[in-house]
Amino acid sequence: MLTQDPELAHQRKRRQGQQDQHEVYKTLYDSIHDSIRTQITQRFQHVRRLQFMELLNEEKFDSFKLQSPMHALANLSETYGHLFDEVKLKTELQHFYTDPELHSTQKLCDAIQFMKSSGLDEAMPQLYRLKCLIATIGVTSAGVERSFSCLKRIKSYTRNTIGQGRLANLAIMSIEKKKKKTKVPSKKSSMV
Repeated sequence: MLTQDPELAHQRKRRQGQQDQHEVYKTLYDSIHDSIRTQITQRFQHVRRLQFMELLNEEKFDSFKLQSPMHALANLSETYGHLFDEVKLKTELQHFYTDPELHSTQKLCDAIQFMKSSGLDEAMPQLYRLKCLIATIGVTSAGVERSFSCLKRIKSYTRNTIGQGRLANLAIMSIEKKKKKTKVPSKKSSMV
């Protein structure tokens, strides 16, 4: 007869593969939580490299008028320093922050088009380059992941779907390949 000790009963359940329902969910929760934490860490490990994007944050323009955003400029020169002249960019940004007509457009793409159409891209090339750089950096990779997921679904659909038209085309290609091999003599046979 088995003893009534709860600790031994717990060990017997584990040995027999019958864990407590609470323990199963706790283990499952811990593994899911650990997986999410690891994925978040991997996904956002390089976000510090993009701190220079605050240079064009409209909410901070008033504070940037008073004090130049040295940390963001240093981050930009560290990440993309070879593309910019830091002294010229700092001057252009100070002028940009003080002139409300230059930052009146709401969207970044509209501001780039405005600079291009009014000739400001040649007058302020460093600022124009910064705006173009920030416009090309995606806000999130979710859109890219979604498009790759869509491509994967299309690829698997085309693999798994064999219609009559596709079968007929494959048959024609196979027949033409065989005919081509029989009609075209190889280089070795023509040399002999």
